[in-house]
Amino acid sequence: MIINFELDKIVKYLEKHKSDLPILYKWKAKIDTLVELDTLTIKQVIDINKLTPYEKELQLKKIVGKKLRDTFKTDTDLFNKLCLWIIKDWGGINTASDSDTIYLIKEFLAKDKPVFKRIASASKVGAFMFPERNVIYDSRVAYTLNWIILSENAGQYFFPIPEGRNSKMSAFDLNVLIRLKNISNYKPTNIEHLDHKRFIKNADKQIFIDNKDAYYELNTLIKMISQRLWMGDNEKEQNLYYTEMLLFSIADREVIMDIASYYSS
Repeated sequence: MIINFELDKIVKYLEKHKSDLPILYKWKAKIDTLVELDTLTIKQVIDINKLTPYEKELQLKKIVGKKLRDTFKTDTDLFNKLCLWIIKDWGGINTASDSDTIYLIKEFLAKDKPVFKRIASASKVGAFMFPERNVIYDSRVAYTLNWIILSENAGQYFFPIPEGRNSKMSAFDLNVLIRLKNISNYKPTNIEHLDHKRFIKNADKQIFIDNKDAYYELNTLIKMISQRLWMGDNEKEQNLYYTEMLLFSIADREVIMDIASYYSS
């Protein structure tokens, strides 16, 4: 499958919001544990906690990312603890056992096309470690990208959206909107076809990127977006988390507002 997107349309949509990123980004990370993990000093924790969420996040990306790279092959125990901090303390995901999570991360780091299962967890570590080539694939990032592709007619394929906990995004189920826009794919030639258990899944294959390719395709697209969106700013062109943070930040406010306006006009 060759997947092409109309990059200019996606970039044009995001340009409306990019200058507001320092205000839009509001994720509040818990960082006290990083003292025990020999990553921050007590003074650094105090100083970083005084920053805005955006400034705080940029500091953490650099400090924790470097610590992960430094310990990856030299201190497995500390590396594993840092990975768990990213997923549990920073990311707020506490549903799986620590051993399962560590195994998942090892699998993720060993593959160019990692499995889609728990991609929102594993990709957090990958994005901290290698921000020039990995992004966090979570529900908000995929939701925003899919809405831009759908509303701006910027492509024929959409990203599978990992399960999320946001009530607004659940209420405005983007998968349903995508299927309605492509309703001809789901129109059976006769009513008996609806008896097939895989009817929807088979139809979805025509418009949704396969799970096994989704992370690779997301990284590829965001690299291209970043080069255009932040042109002339090497720091933001190279570190994909700026674009990822923007997609994340507008998902449940600006995008929801757009959806409401789009369907009420």
